[in-house]
Amino acid sequence: MTERHDPLRMEYGTHDAGLRLLRQSPPAGAASASITYVGPAGTGFDPAGGEGIARMVARLATCAAGPFGRVALARELDRAGATLTSQIAPESAEITIWGPAAGWESLLELLSHAVLRPRFDPEDIERVQRQLLESQLRELTQPAHRAERELFRAIFPTGHPYRETGWGSARSVGGIDRGRLVRFHSEHYTAEGGVLVATIPAPLKRLERASARWRGHFARARAPSSLRPRPVLGHRVVREVEMAGRSQTEVHVGGPSIARSREEFPAAFLANEVLGGRPLLSRLFQDIRERAGLAYHASSDLEAMRLGGYWIAQAGTNPRSARRVAALLIGEVDRMGNELVRARELDQIRESAIGEMALSLETTPTAHELAVDLAYHDLPADYWLGWPSTLRALRPRSIREAAALALDGRRAATVLAGPLA
Repeated sequence: MTERHDPLRMEYGTHDAGLRLLRQSPPAGAASASITYVGPAGTGFDPAGGEGIARMVARLATCAAGPFGRVALARELDRAGATLTSQIAPESAEITIWGPAAGWESLLELLSHAVLRPRFDPEDIERVQRQLLESQLRELTQPAHRAERELFRAIFPTGHPYRETGWGSARSVGGIDRGRLVRFHSEHYTAEGGVLVATIPAPLKRLERASARWRGHFARARAPSSLRPRPVLGHRVVREVEMAGRSQTEVHVGGPSIARSREEFPAAFLANEVLGGRPLLSRLFQDIRERAGLAYHASSDLEAMRLGGYWIAQAGTNPRSARRVAALLIGEVDRMGNELVRARELDQIRESAIGEMALSLETTPTAHELAVDLAYHDLPADYWLGWPSTLRALRPRSIREAAALALDGRRAATVLAGPLA
């Protein structure tokens, strides 16, 4: 891969409105481009009594914007061969457009309408409110969703930005009107605190000129007040949620974790991959599902954000095995922080993770995800170029120490949701 077409070679730029820019080369031969705006508009910013508003604003931004109503925008995207999507997390919201590389400037123009000028038409508000009510029902009635909801509430105290999933309640969502949507949008879709990430076949200077059209269109230049995390759980706790009529019980074990900026993050990343992040290879899959035959699925996740993060080890099992599986999950987590990983096991997991990164560079959307992650966390432009070397330099002792810090089973909550024998 030539340097010109290397997606790992990224460069930062500036925008005179205060918006940060990041430009990435598409993979060699790629025919598509992706552009994302990331702003401080995540579910952690939901006001008390207005839970669900961050998700509503993000969804409505992709429905109708600028001169385009819902049908008109859908037809405009169809003519452009483009898709417009949103994604939400506790700290941020993302609006992404994807389409033909040759028309990236037209894509940027359509994205600007969604980010800067969402319409919030009444019929769209009603439709998105119904969608959120359906999601709330799924969260309460599906064991996996219910387990995750209760786990966050067990780990994080009231008022913590990571505590709620952002779906809200029937009451909170029903009380969100157009005025509240407009106000949230103007306060959180800002230039300061935001970043525009473009995977395009054009130089940075051209992106800077094209994005100059955004100047003066942000309702508010300054970013909202920062989220304020609160002290979290300091001891183990178990919660059981009886859900009769279901055939499977979901077991979630998790706790607070470290921020992405911590120097221990690469080692913590590998520790999670060994624990349950690598499909088929990881300990949870091999020990609980394959050898013991106790779970339909078993895996783990590490979510490291700006303020902090959380980890989750999860499995779906027969109700009669639920408490045994919970004990096994905790046991594997404790083992990560107490024992050295075998060199052969570590090498296998590490090379698998490095190989997966190479696969992500084959398409524009997956390569773009690396750029968005880098830009949001304000990592050095060459961060991903050095990632394989960073992982290969880690030794078993570093993995154990990072696991004890970032996957601390002593501070874990356990939730069993489903039929309980």
